[in-house]
Amino acid sequence: MRYGLLAATALGSMLVAAPAMGQTVTFWQFSTNPNDIAAWEEIIAAFEAEHQGVDVVMEIVPWSEQQQRLVTALTTGGLPDVSMLGNNVVAQFQAIGALAPLDDAFAAYDAAHGTDVAADIWPGDRGYYNLDGQWWASPIAVETRALYYRKDLFEQAGLDPNSPPDTWEELRAAAKTLTEAAPDGVYGIGLSTSLDYFTIHNFMSAYLGYGARMLAEDGSCGFDTPQFKDALAVYTGIALDGSTHPDAASMDGNTFQRGFLDGRYGMILMHPSLYRDLVAEQPDWLDQVAIAQVPAGPDNRSGFLGGWPLVMWDASDAKEAAGQFIMFATHGEAFKELAVAGGFIPGSISLAQGEPWTEFPYPVFVEQLQNARPYQYPSQAIAQMGQLEVDTIQKAVQAVALGQKDIDAATQDLCADINTVLAR
Repeated sequence: MRYGLLAATALGSMLVAAPAMGQTVTFWQFSTNPNDIAAWEEIIAAFEAEHQGVDVVMEIVPWSEQQQRLVTALTTGGLPDVSMLGNNVVAQFQAIGALAPLDDAFAAYDAAHGTDVAADIWPGDRGYYNLDGQWWASPIAVETRALYYRKDLFEQAGLDPNSPPDTWEELRAAAKTLTEAAPDGVYGIGLSTSLDYFTIHNFMSAYLGYGARMLAEDGSCGFDTPQFKDALAVYTGIALDGSTHPDAASMDGNTFQRGFLDGRYGMILMHPSLYRDLVAEQPDWLDQVAIAQVPAGPDNRSGFLGGWPLVMWDASDAKEAAGQFIMFATHGEAFKELAVAGGFIPGSISLAQGEPWTEFPYPVFVEQLQNARPYQYPSQAIAQMGQLEVDTIQKAVQAVALGQKDIDAATQDLCADINTVLAR
């Protein structure tokens, strides 16, 4: 790889590698963290060393800008060959023919390495990336949530510190008991009911666990069912019991995370990096923190599934090289080093089941990833997933938690909103 001078673009992104002579693969990378950029530079250098004549040009396009940059490039030209992408919008771009399938790249990698790439992808990611029988993305990172809880606060409340709540009903009861026993300003659980990603990230575990489905067999809203209403009742009941912060309907996930770090909650559903922050801040109760799987519903235990993959854009005129780069960057030792440097769980099951993800706090998260699912499970993702994620479900949760609507009215209005989006 030949490196050129850093050059800011009009939208604040920057080139960190200049193309050399020969075939060029342009790569849009969305993290601005210097450690992540350095790790990607190492992957690119290793790839180029094994693929003579191919230059990978990495451009940093911050996550906050990537959607607009991609939409603009679709209209005016200038799409990259490869980019990162949010898992919830792969179907959006696949539906309009903007992406190229990766099945040939998967097959070529398997033939060269004796692997089975598709079998090494987390089960839930199939719902995001395997669309209409083809693979459209290769996962980099996956994320799920687990239940952090304070054993000392459990003991003070008369709860068994070695028996965390295993169901959503038990979670509601434990949150109420913890709140009643805690000092003023300390609540049983940090649980969001606001118009924020943190709400859907938590609530989807409840509605899937109760057997509710976002999409019915005919493709319309599937939430107008007793299962969904039961899930909505138990989730919002935690707020109505006074077992989370009274401003939960207007707080975001970062505020809740900060509250747990400050000792204001007995429980919280959060990602592995919360433990890293706890270790960095060293609260005097750090040794009292335990982690359990997300509570189950009557039907199953479903974890939130976040993450992001690499995709190939159909406009690419270097598809073979782009596919080779995608596979190199999402598998093998170079990818493992990227995941370690980035502090995320890899989208490769075989890697995630080895070191360093065998060390606390990762094992509970790795185990739960076998049951981590997309919002629309068991259906495959649809083009409207990005909008449905941010603009419908949270409104129903917030309205019930604030006492503005009852369960039936909120569900009816939710399905009307979803069906309006689906009809566009």
